[in-house]
Amino acid sequence: MRGGTGLYIIQMGVTGDFKVGRSEDVERRLSELQTGSPHKLKVLLFAPGLGHLERSVHRTLRKYRCRYGKGEWFRESGFGQIPDQLYNLFSAEVLEAADWWKPTR
Repeated sequence: MRGGTGLYIIQMGVTGDFKVGRSEDVERRLSELQTGSPHKLKVLLFAPGLGHLERSVHRTLRKYRCRYGKGEWFRESGFGQIPDQLYNLFSAEVLEAADWWKPTR
């Protein structure tokens, strides 16, 4: 998934926490993050050309920041606060599988 500096949202399995960042190569970034994560990670969104929105999205979500991740990881409870401009870009498949991260018994 390449196409210029894009904004990505990657979610962590088990916790549902999500990361908002920017990259030119989201698959490479996912691989880098997965190396340090104890849980499966999944790309929910990659929006080429929208990397410049990263800071404003971080400001919007600031009260949902996790204690780890240098301010780029947010608690699952903040997911509904993602700006409409980005939320509207999620595929139907992602929205239908919104609870993919919840542990199964």
